[in-house]
Amino acid sequence: MKMLSRWLAAVLGAVAVLAVPTPANAATTLVYATFKGDAPADEELWLYQSTNGGTSYSVLSDTNFHGPTGVLRDPSILQHNGRYYIAYTVQSWTTNSTYFNIASSTNLTTWTNIASVPSGIANTRFTWAPEFYVEGNTVRVITSVAATTCSNCFRPYVYTAQNAALTSWSGPAQMWGLGTNHIDTFVVKSGSTWHAFTKDETGKYIEHWTTTANLTEGWVNRGRLFASGYEGPSLVRLDNGSWRIYVDRYSTGGGIYTATSTDLFTWTGLTSVGCSGCRHGTAIAR
Repeated sequence: MKMLSRWLAAVLGAVAVLAVPTPANAATTLVYATFKGDAPADEELWLYQSTNGGTSYSVLSDTNFHGPTGVLRDPSILQHNGRYYIAYTVQSWTTNSTYFNIASSTNLTTWTNIASVPSGIANTRFTWAPEFYVEGNTVRVITSVAATTCSNCFRPYVYTAQNAALTSWSGPAQMWGLGTNHIDTFVVKSGSTWHAFTKDETGKYIEHWTTTANLTEGWVNRGRLFASGYEGPSLVRLDNGSWRIYVDRYSTGGGIYTATSTDLFTWTGLTSVGCSGCRHGTAIAR
């Protein structure tokens, strides 16, 4: 009788295992914040959503938000303390700009400008592509600033939030060692290493830099990624632990391309992303 009971228990256990298979990992759902181009009507915030891990997107919201200046470009999106935030460029690439803006939303549709952050750099000519970087409880923005007193002198600077509402910000701290004339700098941290992906505005290539010192020091160039003619790199971590990079193929009229990596050093080839009209922007997991 005991042997029969053990046999029945084993059979029922096997049936239970067969009846409840391990679920497959769901694809990461992403929200992509972007603008659409250089025409005034295109310099506003668009939001797209992907349910297949970021290889194609559909429109989530045309927010019609373009900020106080009427121009919104290069939005970087962040989810923080139950709200959404964007940091963005406030003028076209041909118009001088001495600050960047921060806006917030609770629903991804209605946005309110909450801060204008001055570059803090003497003789500022351009303040471009502010990108959020969060480490622990500290929120920072990395922004590309150029001065009127020199040519080919874009440099990345770090601004640190001074309150939880992201309405107050520090002055600039330069990312020393990252070289001159670099724009669109996007940083992630993996383990004890900071990784910066940035466009060399002289050579027109995306470059990969690393440091193990801190965010503003010790940067070493690890080489170029992809072909020339791409800008606006941004990264997002997927559910499976890999990284996805997005770049804007500005040299041929726009269009977002993507590649993936498991270690931030070796990348797949670029493929076009189904995201009609999308330009330089950023994605977050939702």
